[in-house]
Amino acid sequence: MSDYKEFVKEKEAIDALIDDGYRIIAVKETLEGDFTEFERHLERKELHLLTAEARKYIGTLIVEAKRRKHIDSYGGTYEQAGTAGS
Repeated sequence: MSDYKEFVKEKEAIDALIDDGYRIIAVKETLEGDFTEFERHLERKELHLLTAEARKYIGTLIVEAKRRKHIDSYGGTYEQAGTAGS
């Protein structure tokens, strides 16, 4: 699969989770990709993002939300991510 098609697949998965009410609570960066954790009403899901574009997309969502101080656009801030599920 081309890099672009892989990115589109990962972006659609991210957008689907956010549209379903999930919020990003953690991003763990590794050499094998980013493991992005989502939560909705104590239900958690994790996406393994392999493409650089999808990894940048997650970062862009977080930065834009912080810049606008609009928490619901991605579901939380770094400070809140550590308290999720508490």
